[in-house]
Amino acid sequence: MRRGWAKLGLRARLAISIGGIVVAAFALVFVAVRADMADESRLIGHEESREAAGLGPATGDTGEGSAISPIADAQDEVERTFLIAGGAALLAALLAGYLVAARTAAPLRRIASTAAAVDAGDLTPRLRPEGSTPELRTVVEAFNHMLDRLDLAFSRQRRFVSDASHELRTPLTAIRGQLEVLARKEAPSTEDVHRAEALAMTEIHRVERLVDDLLALAHLDEGAEPRLRDVEVAPLLRGLAEAGLERTEIGELVEGAVPIDPDLIAQVVRNLLSNAHRHAGPEGRVVLSARAEPGRLVVAVDDDGPGVPAARREQVFERFHRNQAARDRSSGGSGLGLGIARSIVDLHGGRIWIEDSPLGGARAVFALPRFMPGTRNPSRRG
Repeated sequence: MRRGWAKLGLRARLAISIGGIVVAAFALVFVAVRADMADESRLIGHEESREAAGLGPATGDTGEGSAISPIADAQDEVERTFLIAGGAALLAALLAGYLVAARTAAPLRRIASTAAAVDAGDLTPRLRPEGSTPELRTVVEAFNHMLDRLDLAFSRQRRFVSDASHELRTPLTAIRGQLEVLARKEAPSTEDVHRAEALAMTEIHRVERLVDDLLALAHLDEGAEPRLRDVEVAPLLRGLAEAGLERTEIGELVEGAVPIDPDLIAQVVRNLLSNAHRHAGPEGRVVLSARAEPGRLVVAVDDDGPGVPAARREQVFERFHRNQAARDRSSGGSGLGLGIARSIVDLHGGRIWIEDSPLGGARAVFALPRFMPGTRNPSRRG
């Protein structure tokens, strides 16, 4: 029976509880009135027996009033009994209803108390769904899931702020060090000034790139809507590959159009190419290609670098993540490029991932929906 009660919903529990209270109150009044009426029936029967035997009423009265008096007394007694029993039943029903309501509202009070603790900044409390109705259990599970997501979001935000502060502090420390070294010399040579200037400008450019990446992430996190329009894929990708400072090979480029924000997708491709060139090295190979799959466009960037272990292929999209921190920092990487790329692809309803490359290194792939193939044959250039 307890298992059956646990499976009932909130409305069913309230309906059964209120119905039970009403039935119990009615039964109490009925039993009390029925018992009182039985006593009065015995009294009236006794009086009638005395009158039939010619003994007269027990009260000593005679005439019509003596026949009516027992009935009137019975009616008065039943009325008093009904009022007393009904009043007691009403009070009992109100008390039982209050207890049922309090028990039903207890989970809601726990939710309100937990929400107040969260509002005060404590994200650790969680609610227990045991013993709740199916409706409340759904609310409790959704509430706990929301707290888990909030806790994760705040943890990532704290880590992001810490990483951003560290990334900004590193070049600023280097610039300060160069200025302090230069200031300690009474008559620095032109060569010393130029060397300090070159190092300071390198670090300043790094700070500028980091600030630009942070602004781009902030813009994406605000939920900016992409300006979609149908863009021809092959000319866009070919132009991006040829515009880079490093040599990028162009593989198979499928002809067709896809609805995208060309500026944002161009940033994705540039970030992937830049990341691939850093890992492939000056003498390495980087190949850009695009193919069509049912209903989507798939763009791939291959390199012949060291690759990415399978266990870390999701981590590389985390902000400020580096596989080889020292090398990436020295080459100017901020660890934000792949994170920005994922945010942009997600904004277009697509997907981005890392897999093994046929060149021996890593292949960064992103897919975009609603691709419309062209009529021309795919172009190929080396």
